[in-house]
Amino acid sequence: MSEPLNVLRISPDGPSVVTGDIVVEGRTGRRELQTVVLCRCGHSADKPFCDGAHVRMAFADAARLQTEGAGAPASGGTLTITPMPNGPNRCDGPLTVQDIEGREWSATTTLLCRCGGSRRKPFCDGTHRKNGFVG
Repeated sequence: MSEPLNVLRISPDGPSVVTGDIVVEGRTGRRELQTVVLCRCGHSADKPFCDGAHVRMAFADAARLQTEGAGAPASGGTLTITPMPNGPNRCDGPLTVQDIEGREWSATTTLLCRCGGSRRKPFCDGTHRKNGFVG
């Protein structure tokens, strides 16, 4: 089986590392990248990118998916990541999420937690609306 083009790997107690054909639409403009390290703790000064704040904040997450197999396996195409104001990273395009144990979840539209508070990490559950996340 060949590896999907756009893959997000969840790091235990740390960021998400996304590889593939990626465009990040951020406050500083459009960036085309092959690797992106995304903040999951909500404390990076360089959101949506990780700056290592998870270490200082003692962010804790086991990097295990609670949901497996959603949607069809992701195939080729560009993944566009758009940080929503004070909310999640919206990912449009094929994406396969892999956890620390190798389990996978795939979709073409994904909302990723940026506030660090979701109970469904790495996915958004709306907690950003309650915890005052700014980003």
